[in-house]
Amino acid sequence: MEQVYLLDCKQYDPQAIAAGIRTTAHALGVAFPQGQSVLLHPACPWAHPRFAPHAFTYPAIIEGAALALAGNSLIIGTNSLPGLPTQYSYRKAGYVELAKKLKAKLVAWDEMATETVALPVDAIVDKQAALPRLAREATFTLALPKLTGNTYVPFSAAIRHHQSLLNSKGQLQGQHRLPVKMVDLLPVFAPDLIVVDAIQAAHQGGELSGRPVELGVLIVGKNAVAVDTICAIAYGLHPADVPYLQLAAERGYGPADLSQIEVLGDMTLEELAQRGRKVMHIDPNPENYPLPAQVKVVRSPKADLAGTAGGLTEVFLTLEHAGISWNKARETVIVIGQVDQVPPGKSDVATLIFLDDTSWAKAYQGYSRIVRLRGRDVPLSTLLYDVPYAMQVHNLRNELGGEMVMANLKSQFARLVGGAKAG
Repeated sequence: MEQVYLLDCKQYDPQAIAAGIRTTAHALGVAFPQGQSVLLHPACPWAHPRFAPHAFTYPAIIEGAALALAGNSLIIGTNSLPGLPTQYSYRKAGYVELAKKLKAKLVAWDEMATETVALPVDAIVDKQAALPRLAREATFTLALPKLTGNTYVPFSAAIRHHQSLLNSKGQLQGQHRLPVKMVDLLPVFAPDLIVVDAIQAAHQGGELSGRPVELGVLIVGKNAVAVDTICAIAYGLHPADVPYLQLAAERGYGPADLSQIEVLGDMTLEELAQRGRKVMHIDPNPENYPLPAQVKVVRSPKADLAGTAGGLTEVFLTLEHAGISWNKARETVIVIGQVDQVPPGKSDVATLIFLDDTSWAKAYQGYSRIVRLRGRDVPLSTLLYDVPYAMQVHNLRNELGGEMVMANLKSQFARLVGGAKAG
């Protein structure tokens, strides 16, 4: 029977977090190394004070983990989402200063050498994955995901966090099958301990757009499936209603049945469920988003949320939560998947946006501008940049300015150099 520890923790106090991590590790039978290479793996899909202020594992969690593992050589490493350079996220999240304080090595996986590993024979989406070499070489790995909403899957925690080991190409490949893709990766990289930050979870949005909700708990365990089963309760969901948990359990990667998980610690499962009632869920379907009358989303029933549909909802939420109104948008129809027809354009500036290579309409007329965002799975970064711009709502590239441009160039250069060295 797998064990998951619930640690009552209401403040981002590094000393208290360190003591709690030591307590939970002892209770779970996890021995910390001494004088070894230790990887701290936080969540940082993006960080920006306006557009993604709560999307990342807060520095106090990382500092607490570092204090708990004092006496080891510390590495802090993760990947941001495709098109959002990790080093940029690190600066905005405060990780650069933190790494200096902790005397830890801060590495961006999107700039590091990788090694290809074979996935299990029952893997469905991919047969192999390129994982950071430095991560695989670490003696001990402490995963530090954040409990958040997600517009692609029901929520983000330990299982979704595994995807941040993949580079941009790896994250995008087969993203429209993300629930299965997440499960495929589970057996090839298992952290020694998982500490999910739910002191302040994020709700009313996705990974970038979520707003803080006080749950006051760290959810700790060794098995990602068991941990996420308990995280589902913390997020106001029932594990049976989360398909990827059931798939992971069917494939033998961990229990998704509460009767097979022993809950330890400072609170009961019932108390956790009570706190989870604070979580407010959003409708992830972009066609249901409350848009102004001049904007419509037409989506094929076959276009899964895990593809660009979920990404579009995240764009709507991210800009709304940043204080940018969609009311000033030009007349626009956004097409996701293969549809028979779209409403005819009625103005001289009517714009039609096809969101990926599978999107098309048999009949459309009256549009002065047609935009197609290329790719089977369009990166969220591209959607953030190009959808608001095409609709004349906001120019995100202009707001982010030269800092983001330079971060992208430096990341590309680092990948080229790293690839040459790896070769």
